[in-house]
Amino acid sequence: MEELTANLDPDKFSIVLDHQPQDYAAQQNVNVDLVLSGHTYGGQLFPLMTIENLTKMTPDDRVYGYEQRENTNFIVTSGISDWAIKFKTGCKSEYLMIDIEGK
Repeated sequence: MEELTANLDPDKFSIVLDHQPQDYAAQQNVNVDLVLSGHTYGGQLFPLMTIENLTKMTPDDRVYGYEQRENTNFIVTSGISDWAIKFKTGCKSEYLMIDIEGK
């Protein structure tokens, strides 16, 4: 993340698109403003993802939702569908709309 963000203007709002939410510490350390992720499909595989969330045995920083760490905002969406079976169990398909007014 340091190399990818080295030339960013800190006065401008920065957004990182990261397919899977597994690098929150590095993204927070470089002070990006917003990180958008998916991959986890909102924890669609009930009860597997519920068990992973409760036991913290998931490789992901977050399976679904919003979190703020210092100045960095993280959002993980459930997306529209899944990768193979084309239906979801335990979560809803979603589009995400974000209004950003400036830094």
